[in-house]
Amino acid sequence: MPTVWRLTVPAYARKLDGEGNRRHGARWNSPGRGVVYTAEHLSLCVLEALAHLPPELRGSLPPMSAVSLDIPKVAILAVSREEIPGAGDLAKWCRSKGDAWLEEGRFLALSAPSIIVPQERNVMLNPRHPGMEKVKIVSVEEFRFDTRLQAQS
Repeated sequence: MPTVWRLTVPAYARKLDGEGNRRHGARWNSPGRGVVYTAEHLSLCVLEALAHLPPELRGSLPPMSAVSLDIPKVAILAVSREEIPGAGDLAKWCRSKGDAWLEEGRFLALSAPSIIVPQERNVMLNPRHPGMEKVKIVSVEEFRFDTRLQAQS
């Protein structure tokens, strides 16, 4: 089973329902559709979390949980770097691609290059896919951002 990582607030560390982004949507899902966002490496999770953290929280970075997950070896829908448009409405394109993946329901996971670090990949999980019952939480560890990453006042 491949291992992926997620970084989340402790209250959601053991929840794999995608509820956190269902209300407002995120890069690969429109509002009303939940997705569990993970990455191949914990370090990419850290960068993604920092990029999405509201500015008012960057002065005092919150405690988080680093969650390691084993996902079943199944076919994964992969988006290549070449597919991602270099111009136009990137957010709209990603949501459209992600919504189509969720609606089709064929693949448990969607793997796509990170917009922040295109050489690394994010792996999104469909919490409504039957294969989700085989996703296992391997570990949940306390994670604290290094204070050098905090915004300086």
